[in-house]
Amino acid sequence: MNFKFRSIRARITVTFAAIILVVMALITLYLSNFLERYFLNSRQQDYINSINDFLAVELVAAHLSQQQDQIRLSSLAENLSRQTGARVIIVDREKKVVGDSVRVGGLLGQALAREEVDAALAGGVETSIQYSTRLEQRVMQVAVPVPEKSGETVGVVFLSASLEEVYTVLGDLRRILMIATLLAIAVAMAGSFFLARRLTGPLELLAEASREMAEGNLNQQINVGTRDEIGHLAQQFNHMASRLNYYTRNLQNFAANVSHELRTPLASMSLMIKSMRQYEMEPEQQQEFLKDVDQELDRMTNLVQDLLELTKLERGEMEKERFSLTGLLHEIVHQLSPRFQRQDIRLISHLPPEEVEVEGSPLQLRQVFHNLLDNALKYTSPGGWVRISVWLEEKLVGIKIEDTGVGIPEKDLPHIFERFYRVDLARSREMGGTGLGLAIAREIVVAHGGRIWAESEEQKGSRFYVTLPRPQGTNIKDN
Repeated sequence: MNFKFRSIRARITVTFAAIILVVMALITLYLSNFLERYFLNSRQQDYINSINDFLAVELVAAHLSQQQDQIRLSSLAENLSRQTGARVIIVDREKKVVGDSVRVGGLLGQALAREEVDAALAGGVETSIQYSTRLEQRVMQVAVPVPEKSGETVGVVFLSASLEEVYTVLGDLRRILMIATLLAIAVAMAGSFFLARRLTGPLELLAEASREMAEGNLNQQINVGTRDEIGHLAQQFNHMASRLNYYTRNLQNFAANVSHELRTPLASMSLMIKSMRQYEMEPEQQQEFLKDVDQELDRMTNLVQDLLELTKLERGEMEKERFSLTGLLHEIVHQLSPRFQRQDIRLISHLPPEEVEVEGSPLQLRQVFHNLLDNALKYTSPGGWVRISVWLEEKLVGIKIEDTGVGIPEKDLPHIFERFYRVDLARSREMGGTGLGLAIAREIVVAHGGRIWAESEEQKGSRFYVTLPRPQGTNIKDN
């Protein structure tokens, strides 16, 4: 797989490595400076303590006061030099060297004009670190005053020590820190690379699945195996792909069904018109053909109107208002009662005496209940009955429409709210149905925040249920 710098994987890897590099560089710099100060301060304090211990034991002040025995003072300087590993020089108050741990080529008798000596003669302890061109290395110089019992400074113990050992150790430590930094960067790059691959792998799967969907292969599902944000993104993508695939299939089926529904009456009308043109017919037969053409035109008109209604519902076009649901149901029952009487079917209404209000489109809900009662009328035999009733709950109102009709087969029940689905194709077309009535009813009910479902057994009738939310502030009276 190509590793391009513009890719997220490359940027994550480089960013992590850069962060680790900066952090480790800062840590290395801090530790290096800290260790250098620590070692130098420790070495300085050791020298000062050694000189103070030396002054406490040896009678340096007495010898300086007498100024008689440079050999003795040089011997004392040699003793301190062996303890500290440094060159030791003892000077008097005139800055004259009266003792030197170096016998050959030493400074006995010479003046030692140094700032450290001046500061020590003034009563303070002075320390400095300088580079010795003669030794070609850094040295630490410590000057400690030599006081008499009276407190007067009679001389100075001057110590000069090589720091080569200290800086050799510091160099080794710096190299170790540098190696640790490089190892940390390598580990960080490897870890960030695998982390980036783990993060971007699902994104690459998403990109590949998206390309497949763009080419028309909508049946795409990806599995990233994580429960983090990327896993949630993959779940949402899978849900989107499933819904898109579902809606695409529905759209294809819908287009095929519309084509079929339009082609059938058009073919029928074309055949009848051609027959009227080609053959001489009696006026009565012509009228019969024209009547059939008129019926087919009515079917096509109803189909187009239903399709337009579905389109409006899918766009969410609905004007809501608060109205009396019971008043609407009473009007529908009153309107359909003559048709039920003509077909010898009883229409029974169990509606509450008080007004039950809902919020929505009275025109659309009228269409729902009119359609449900009309279907019950179509599929109920003479002598049967259809009943509409209402029940109330705290937050919803329910409407049940039941009949003693032919019922719906169990295999068809889950599909009756699908577009163009017909349980009995021949009978539905004979009665002028378009196969969209229940689909429209479902869209309307869902747009109102409600539910619609059905229960049925063959030859034992059907029961359709609709629930709608009740507006806030309505009185609750269970029925």
